[in-house]
Amino acid sequence: MRIRTGVAAAAVLAAVPTTAVAAGVLVDHGHGPTVVHDASYDDVKTQVHAWSSDGTTRVRLMVTGLPAGRTFGAHVHTGTCGADPLASGGHYQHSTDATVPLAQREVWLDVTSDERGRGVATATVPWTFAPGTAGSVVIHALPTNATTGAAGARLACTSVAFGE
Repeated sequence: MRIRTGVAAAAVLAAVPTTAVAAGVLVDHGHGPTVVHDASYDDVKTQVHAWSSDGTTRVRLMVTGLPAGRTFGAHVHTGTCGADPLASGGHYQHSTDATVPLAQREVWLDVTSDERGRGVATATVPWTFAPGTAGSVVIHALPTNATTGAAGARLACTSVAFGE
């Protein structure tokens, strides 16, 4: 496991506020990954951006450094990243109502890498994050199972202060 830190990363994060509010739009940012849980993915770089307005949220994940031509599950998680892969908590669920399909309660950002190892995924949901309820985006080893939401081992995690 490797936690990425450094003066350059701190300068970039200090220059871009975690949350910005302009014209009633809440914008959240995360750059990373904050933690890499599998050393095979040490070259991965991530950017997460989320925009919330009028009760709707759009989340975009941009990734480079992935193996080419593979699909990886990625989800918003409840906690922030830590050396322990479980520190990021479970998948954020906007509702615990089991009659609502899982894919509508969570933010799924499965990303397929191109021939250069780059991928982009975007999800739009008809709700916003309450402050302190979602803290990261985790990239998983497998595509998301549409029934269970499972996606295999946690490979990399990027902390994002959603809704704050």
